[in-house]
Amino acid sequence: MRLVTRFLVAALFSTVLPLGVDTLAAGASSVAKCSGPVATLSATSVDATYEPGSMVRVIVALRNRGSSACSFVTGPTSPNFLLTNAAGTTVWGSCWFGGGPAPCPFYLLQRVLAPGATYRDVLTWDQRSGHPDVRVRAGRYRFSVSLTGLSLRAATSFALATS
Repeated sequence: MRLVTRFLVAALFSTVLPLGVDTLAAGASSVAKCSGPVATLSATSVDATYEPGSMVRVIVALRNRGSSACSFVTGPTSPNFLLTNAAGTTVWGSCWFGGGPAPCPFYLLQRVLAPGATYRDVLTWDQRSGHPDVRVRAGRYRFSVSLTGLSLRAATSFALATS
């Protein structure tokens, strides 16, 4: 049985938060947004090359390098990500279902990141795209990510091997 990856990953958002990340308490809206140079966003592919059919895993990390707390939002559209092939064609993205873009619930959770803390999320992709949902071709792929309301961007690339 194939996993519906984006929705599975969305369900895991709240279970992978490290210490130092809390939902924003009522009345605490004065906390500044996490932005550069105080905060950094990174995207790292777990492997440089993936075998056909294996799960691609990318770690997204937002680090507060400042001396005071900062805020950011998570939800189905944050982190917002886009995966493109070597030709620049989108093959997977935020709110992806059944091989293509799909409507997603609109909710965002505002969170506070303590000084020195890092928020991490692991996004997984089953190497499938399109209608019908089929495995994509071998080659180079680029994963880019942002968080809603922040000007921070990050990207990584990896290869899918031939069988």
